[in-house]
Amino acid sequence: MASWKDVERIGLALPETALGTSWSRPAVQVKDAWFALDRGRRPDAVDDAGERIEGLIVLYVEDEETKLQMAQDDSGYFLTTDHFANSRMILVHLDRIPADELEELLIESWLIRAPKRLAATYLRTRALDEK
Repeated sequence: MASWKDVERIGLALPETALGTSWSRPAVQVKDAWFALDRGRRPDAVDDAGERIEGLIVLYVEDEETKLQMAQDDSGYFLTTDHFANSRMILVHLDRIPADELEELLIESWLIRAPKRLAATYLRTRALDEK
């Protein structure tokens, strides 16, 4: 399963990224925008027993509908809370998700937050590499 080190490794392999902080938490950024954020322990993310959930990161997704579909899937990888209502952000359980699936999610989050030209260049390069 994945860890914050995987988030850093995968995130920093994407163009024009850096480690930083947002809201005093570790983050991976593209330009000045974070696309992966260490959620830390927060009172709004609790398990069935009411215990705070650790090991969560926040990622951007395409839209709220996508987020809600992900939160309802059976994988157990995703979570949302009232704090994220009406947002395009999803919580991801690092200790549950395989690193290869995390990589795709990080790329998607990066594409959403990266400047449009940078994202377009990345997608063109990736398409050429896959040929």
